Amino acid sequence: MAFIRRMEAWNIDVDRYINRIIPPSPLYRLPPPISRFLGYRKKQKQDVGNVLGAFWSLLGAFCGLAIVAAVFNNTRVIQMHHPPALIASYGASAILEYNAIRSPLGQPRNALLGHTFSAIIGVGITKLFRLRSDFERIKWIAGAVSCGIASAVMLLTGTVHPPGGASAVLAATSPEITEMGWYFVGLVMLGAVLMLIVGMFINNIQRQFPVYWWTPLPLRETREKDIEVGSHSSEGLEERNEDLEEMEGDDKMLQITITGRGVTLPDTLVISSEESELLDRLQHKLAKDPLGSSRHSNSSGSSAHKSMTPSLGPVN
Repeated sequence: MAFIRRMEAWNIDVDRYINRIIPPSPLYRLPPPISRFLGYRKKQKQDVGNVLGAFWSLLGAFCGLAIVAAVFNNTRVIQMHHPPALIASYGASAILEYNAIRSPLGQPRNALLGHTFSAIIGVGITKLFRLRSDFERIKWIAGAVSCGIASAVMLLTGTVHPPGGASAVLAATSPEITEMGWYFVGLVMLGAVLMLIVGMFINNIQRQFPVYWWTPLPLRETREKDIEVGSHSSEGLEERNEDLEEMEGDDKMLQITITGRGVTLPDTLVISSEESELLDRLQHKLAKDPLGSSRHSNSSGSSAHKSMTPSLGPVN
């Protein structure tokens, strides 16, 4: 049971290692007409209302799928492999890339890599199952296994794209796609790129897409250094504040308080009988004439302090 509880906290973060080698976005250096259609904005743009959103979603889905289908059905090299008129999983991708454009599931990293990983897994698993003579009878198992493995890989790599699961299933269950073999992977990648290009044009007319290309986290080294320095400085500030509080607490512990009601000494302070008599006289003087003593302290307080200082006893 203890091992199972420890497993609940296991986490694989590939970005922790990959982001170190990913360069920061250069989009801000490009001319505005170009960077705009690559999703760059100086300030984050709010999305339009759902009426305009519905219009651009409709137009984007139509244009995206129509262009992909036109390329597939009118390219001689592609037609040599007898692909379907349109890969069904692109329909789900169209919803994410033209409708829910702010969802992390529809950003370029997820759309491109999610489809690619799923297609590779689907084709690979299917080829293993096709080694059996009864593949047609058990190909549904290949589809289920492909989707399950693709789902796990997408989660571990931060590339979750739900339509990718459909691509993995199609590789095992669709006869046309099964016969294509590894060529299906290239076809899926081509379609995903075409849909992304259409999305950059349609979605950036009045909206913003993509929100990010690789990760929403900053990739600048200077920011990482600033964050690191800032964390160190904040930690140092907290430590200094704690030290000051401790020093103030120590100072309070070493204070001698004289009022008209009595004298308060630190527990660790040892004084002589002469010093005790001096403190008593000061206390009685404050008790009898507090206003007069305060006026007198303005003129002679410093000299009295000097006379008291050398006579203090040792502090344990």
